[in-house]
Amino acid sequence: MLKTKLIAAAITLASGTAFAQTAVFPGAAHCFEDSALKAEAVNNLIASSGELNALTQVALEEVGASANGYFIFDPKFSRTERFFHCSVPLNENMGNVTLTVHGITQGLNVSAGGCLISRIRKTPDGGKDKWLRFGTGKGFDWTDISDDTISSKQFVNYVTTIDNNFEPDAILNLQCRTTWQTGSVSVGQIEINY
Repeated sequence: MLKTKLIAAAITLASGTAFAQTAVFPGAAHCFEDSALKAEAVNNLIASSGELNALTQVALEEVGASANGYFIFDPKFSRTERFFHCSVPLNENMGNVTLTVHGITQGLNVSAGGCLISRIRKTPDGGKDKWLRFGTGKGFDWTDISDDTISSKQFVNYVTTIDNNFEPDAILNLQCRTTWQTGSVSVGQIEINY
């Protein structure tokens, strides 16, 4: 009897995990800086310090996709006004999903700088489809998932659950920034387990 119950429990456990799936999205391909905010920051920098100085600062920034598949964000000017987004698709097979963000932080000062998480989904409205943003109430600060006593590069992870309600045509969006004075953040992979 005990042996039968153990076998049944093992089959149930195995069948429950057999259907779990993981989708992995590299930061280099799914993250991008908000171009309108960057253009405004560059124009302001040109107005305040001249075109040559502004273009030199832009050229020396580490912002964008790296060769190792990360998206790095370390702006050298207008840090509090500039954001980046990471967007990954969700689909009708996804109900409650586990979101894991893998990244690297380096040299952050202790100040606000993190990501807010929202879902964007297509919604019918008067015969037309519109994309609407819905906040999830989830997010994180880079300094909360980093050890502030370490100034060198450190690997960090953020894990949370999001409910997609098995809705099609949805996008999970992270709107992120780094800390205001110094420090870089990089997104390596975004994982969705469902």
